[in-house]
Amino acid sequence: MKQSWFVYMGLFDLALVAGFVGLFGPQSVLVSVVPAAMILAGVSALVAGTVARISVGPVSVSWRYFVALTYALFALILPANSLPHILAGTATGEEWMLFLAGTVGGSTLLFYGADIVRGGRHFSVETDVERRIELG
Repeated sequence: MKQSWFVYMGLFDLALVAGFVGLFGPQSVLVSVVPAAMILAGVSALVAGTVARISVGPVSVSWRYFVALTYALFALILPANSLPHILAGTATGEEWMLFLAGTVGGSTLLFYGADIVRGGRHFSVETDVERRIELG
C-alpha cells in the first residue's frame, strides 16, 4: 500500500458524512459524536496522504501519526454507536453484542495504526509523498 492512497480513504469518509447530511439534514447528523469523529478521521487521512511531515516550531509530526489518528478515530466510532444505550442502562442484547464486536474490531484498527507509526512491521505502507509543511 502507498501513503498517497490515504487520500482516497479520507475522501470516501468525507463523502459518507456528506451523504448522511444530505439524507438526514445537518441538524440530526452533526450533533452526534460519530459524524464529528468521521469528519476528523477523513481530514486526518487526507493530511496523511498528501504531506510527509508537518512542523510547527520545534514540533514535527510525521504522516504516520495522522494515519494512526485516522484508525484510532475509526476504532472509537465502532463501539460509540451503541455506547449511549449501554451508559443509560437501556441496551438490548443486540446492542451489547454490537458494542462488543465494535470494541474487538476497533482494537484491530488500533493495532493497525500503531504498527504503521512504528514503521510497519506487520503492515507495510510505502512512503511516496515528499511534501513538507513548515509553520512558524
